[in-house]
Amino acid sequence: MTQKRGYQLHLSRGDFVLRDPKSRTQKFRKILSVIHDFHPETQSLKCLDIGCSSGVITSLFGDHFSTAIGIDIDQEAVQYAQNHFASPRVQFLIADSMALPFQDNSIDVIVCNHVYEHVPEANQLVGEVYRVLREDGFCYFSAGNKYMVMEGHYHLPLLSWLPKPIAHLYLKLTGRGEFYYEEHLSLRGLKQLASKFRIYDYTLCIICDPERFHATDLFNQRRWIYQWLRWIAPYVYRWIPTYIWVLTKK
Repeated sequence: MTQKRGYQLHLSRGDFVLRDPKSRTQKFRKILSVIHDFHPETQSLKCLDIGCSSGVITSLFGDHFSTAIGIDIDQEAVQYAQNHFASPRVQFLIADSMALPFQDNSIDVIVCNHVYEHVPEANQLVGEVYRVLREDGFCYFSAGNKYMVMEGHYHLPLLSWLPKPIAHLYLKLTGRGEFYYEEHLSLRGLKQLASKFRIYDYTLCIICDPERFHATDLFNQRRWIYQWLRWIAPYVYRWIPTYIWVLTKK
């Protein structure tokens, strides 16, 4: 457990993008566009941002929810967030996503953005999401696919496909690290992970209408390759790098 989680305790030290307002704001717009498409009125709702890191995105949620709470196990990141972004509507806590410090059925909206692959027990994380989510609440869930061509954290082709010993060696030989911590799941595995929920899949909607979902940085509609991608996406769905789902209790 310690080996799997140790790097997360100081993740924000070496990843500038976690504190970059421009990239974080772009990510926030994507997330919020999906949330508002699913549930247009959010001002009266309480939002929990799991894995908030340095708090940029959580702070922006504060303008759209009655309360926005960000949690992370990275103490330095949470301290940074508290110093820069805390307000009457925005709170930050040092907390473990596998043991959320909230009562059952107490959160209206949960944002779980590329978190599952970083925790030792993804089933425990999702179980906690289910426990604290209100019966009529929902969870924004973005998830990396094990069978992505280019691994998103280390930018190495096919890294997430490999058995762990080979993946560790791959990182060492390329000078990208010593240990491959992430535990990605296939589409089938992700559906099993979310089996207690009803899944509303936004993945293809975003590809087909990137302007509506603030994803034009990923999908340039003016390029011929986008038109090809839009046509082929439904046929290669099981290999799409990231899935965007909204989860509700069944």
